[in-house]
Amino acid sequence: MTRMLLHRARIGLFMGISLIAADAARPAPEQVLLSKAPHVVIQARRLLDVRAGIVRRDQIVLVDDGKITAIGPRKAIKVPTGVKLIDLGDAFALPGLIDAHTHLAWKPADSSQRSSNEVIGADAARATLLAGFTTVRNLGSTGRTDLLLRDAIREGRVPGPRMVAAGAGIGIRGGTCDRVFGGEAVASLPADLARLVERLFTEGADVIKVCAGGGVISSDPGTAELAIEQLGAVVAAAHRLGRKVAAHAQGADAIANAVAAGVDSIEHGTFIDEASARKMRERRIYLVPTLYRMDWIIEQGATKPPSSRTDDIARARAAAHDHVRRAIQAGVPIALGTDSSVYPDGLNAREIAVLVRLGLSPLEAIRAATIHAAQLLGLESEVGALEPGKRADLVAVQGDPLRDVRAVEQVDFVMKDGEVVKSSK
Repeated sequence: MTRMLLHRARIGLFMGISLIAADAARPAPEQVLLSKAPHVVIQARRLLDVRAGIVRRDQIVLVDDGKITAIGPRKAIKVPTGVKLIDLGDAFALPGLIDAHTHLAWKPADSSQRSSNEVIGADAARATLLAGFTTVRNLGSTGRTDLLLRDAIREGRVPGPRMVAAGAGIGIRGGTCDRVFGGEAVASLPADLARLVERLFTEGADVIKVCAGGGVISSDPGTAELAIEQLGAVVAAAHRLGRKVAAHAQGADAIANAVAAGVDSIEHGTFIDEASARKMRERRIYLVPTLYRMDWIIEQGATKPPSSRTDDIARARAAAHDHVRRAIQAGVPIALGTDSSVYPDGLNAREIAVLVRLGLSPLEAIRAATIHAAQLLGLESEVGALEPGKRADLVAVQGDPLRDVRAVEQVDFVMKDGEVVKSSK
């Protein structure tokens, strides 16, 4: 990966600059004086203010110590000499994207052949970052590999998105999480559920994943695996420890139980019904649909003879599209997630176009992958928008994604924490 070394030039001067208002309805703030020059100046002819829903023209973004210090029109700012200037040309700038449901790291069946210095999931992390996703929520792994990958990225040993990681998913014996995560967080008795949350917290989990019911990809909604009281014990323990709960839930009963228990998000939600959709809207419980994964499997099987497996996935996709479309119409908050690992890492942005097909506007679909996902992850003060005080996570694409949202599938420029990790120039 090509890394551009960012020059740290400090110049003692003052500059006048107009800040972007967080709310477009507010009057423009007065000019402020900066006590020092920025480390990096980014020049963008088109920049998406996702919160206001406005494309701002001829903008300058000032970056210092990995954060955005100010944004304003180019005509109001005199760029000092000796500062690293990045001109994005005609590209369209928007915040670094967020995937709220990934699986970047899995412990292989035979780990004896791997180097002790090798970080599992490093290739997946790199591909995801280069695709413009600067933040992800990793909802489950085996062997604590996602926690180790998260730490390696934080320490700068591996390039990748910042990670909110779950470790193993909690479930019952014989349930979905037991099958997927090899029984690493299985509760034999209801009382074990809270203890599992505490154990995962001690191991370093940032979020708790629980399997409420349903398979992985199937046209069968499956059964509810945990009762409301059991899920409530998970939620109470997690919230007491300051952790959110993401519930894998496919069928209507599993979704209803998870919503009643007070989880923070429903993952997949293939058979979400109107009653749960209404409660999720009222309680601001996010739905993370993970839809493109089914498209990809069907696309790969298009040149092969039909099979019961592909037929089942096609039925699952039809059901998911129907129910998610209704949930969108009902006003359920949506955060983008992909369930990456089913298809090659780096194709995450294809999920955005699916959300548009099901009823979100291009702007709302981009918000699902930025400010809404940031809110779900509890990182709204740090990421999700190009605003002063937030981390300098910025991507640029050719074309206008508000006209054709698939423009976000070809990212030319990626900056994370003020460091350029991808540039076509």
